[in-house]
Parts: sequence; C-alpha cells; structure tokens
Amino acid sequence: MGHERSGKREHLLLYIACCIGVSLWLCGCVPSLRQWQGEQALKEAKDLRGTGDYSASEKKTLGVLEDFPQTLGDEALFQMGLLYALPRNPKADYEKSRAFFEKLVTLYPDSSRKEEAFAWVLVLDKIVGNEKETFELQKKVKQFEQLSEARGKRVKQLQEELEGREKEITEHRDSVRQLQNRVTELESQLAKFKKIDLTIEQKKRATVP
Repeated sequence: MGHERSGKREHLLLYIACCIGVSLWLCGCVPSLRQWQGEQALKEAKDLRGTGDYSASEKKTLGVLEDFPQTLGDEALFQMGLLYALPRNPKADYEKSRAFFEKLVTLYPDSSRKEEAFAWVLVLDKIVGNEKETFELQKKVKQFEQLSEARGKRVKQLQEELEGREKEITEHRDSVRQLQNRVTELESQLAKFKKIDLTIEQKKRATVP
C-alpha cells in the first residue's frame, strides 16, 4: 500500500515537473516567435520599399519600431532612414532621413548598424548643406533678376523720356529755324521798303525849286 502511494506521488511530481518544463519552454518560445514575426515584418517592409509602395513600407516599419524598440529598433530606424533617403520616393526628405539615422546612433550605441548610420549622417549633412546653399543662391539669383528687371524697366522709361525730350528739342529747333527764316524775310522786306522810301524822298527833293 505504501509502495503504491509512493508510486502515485512520483507520477504526480513527474507530471508537475513536465507541466513546469512545458510552461518554461513555451515562455521561451513566445518571445522568439514574436521576434521572428518582427523580423518578418521588417523583411516585408523592405520588399514593399523595393516595389515602390513607400507608404505601406513606412507603416509596417513604424509598427516594428513601436512593437520591438529594444530588439529591432535600430534596424527599424535604419530602414526608415533609407526610406526617406530614396530620391524616387515622392516623400523623400533628407532632413527626416538624417534624423532617423542620428537617432539610431544616439539610442543604439552598440548596434551593428551604428557605423553605417553615422556614415549616412555625414553624407546627408553635406547633401542638406548643399541644398540650403543652392536654395540661397537661387533666392539671390531671383532677387538679382527682379532687381535687373526693375532696372531694365527704369532704363526703358528713361530712354522713352530721353526720346521724348529729343523730339521736343527737334521741334523747338525747327520752330527756331522757321522764326529765323521769317525774321530774315521781314528784314529783307524792311530793307526794300527803306530803299523805296529813300527813292521817293530823293524824287521829292529833286522836284522842289
């Protein structure tokens, strides 16, 4: 009888041990399964990016970043940086891309992606800097063009005024010339009249006894 109870007790303990073992195994497998799911989600996001579905890729990558910040956060940030760095992406934004890579470098100093992300930060710094310089140069060119256009209009206006003045001067010269001709004619007529008067006066004197 005692032997029978001892055997049942051993079976019960064995059963409990098995349950505990299975529970521990399942506990160990669940995180591994979730990790695998996260890795698969990142792979799908990468594939979506390759096919040009950038919005879906971004949504899936951000989901991984939110759900697996400790284990897959660095890779998710790296993928987001690449996503915004692609020129063919309609929402490409080098400053956003740089921010994701810089966040990776800051939050995950032990990540295997750190060096690559840092290289991207340096490259994007130059690109963003060049873009700003280009923008400023374009702005200055536009200002110069506007100034040049304004000056061109002013020059044209002055030319028109000058042409108007020259026309007025020409008209005045013509008027002066006409007046001079008229004065010459009048002087000639006056000289004739004086000559006639002198002749008449001489005749009068000749007839006086």
